[in-house]
Amino acid sequence: MTPVDRMPEHLGAPHHTAYLVDRIEATVERLVAQLGAGPFLLVEDVPLEDVRSRGEPAEAAHHSAFGWCDGAPIELLELVRATPPRVAQRWAGPTPRVHHVAYVRPRDEALALRAALAARGLPEYLSARLGALDMTYHDASATLGHDLEIHVDVPDLRGFFELVRTAADGWDGADPLRPVTGADGA
Repeated sequence: MTPVDRMPEHLGAPHHTAYLVDRIEATVERLVAQLGAGPFLLVEDVPLEDVRSRGEPAEAAHHSAFGWCDGAPIELLELVRATPPRVAQRWAGPTPRVHHVAYVRPRDEALALRAALAARGLPEYLSARLGALDMTYHDASATLGHDLEIHVDVPDLRGFFELVRTAADGWDGADPLRPVTGADGA
């Protein structure tokens, strides 16, 4: 028996799971009623910057809602449009479904992890920034059935998800979908 060829960089614990949905509002209603999830902070037209796919300009225009479900953060994604076709393909398919599982690592570890994933056949197909936040999406569909999102850890990301967590503390079910402006979510 040969030893397992382990990656020198590891994913660590997931940060959040993101689900691709047809309509965020309808999904929030079901999650609140069926799982007691919420509340959700809605970021319409997520203001991604420097969106690239394999070095070319790309687009992944979407709305996101971030909430708390069973002790963990989740993200709901509603696609508006995506280009080029390799990006659109990763956002296509039946909904609702898991789109990606996100991991947050310090900068050097995130860069090494991204390189290790690419070397192992899990290529980056999309990269973007959101303020100080730097993220990449890797196609792990053949292995896991969903993508991996790798974030560089920044205070804005931690602060936003702390808002999500504290909104859930003692939540009484009122206002399950709350618009957020100027959000540096993920």
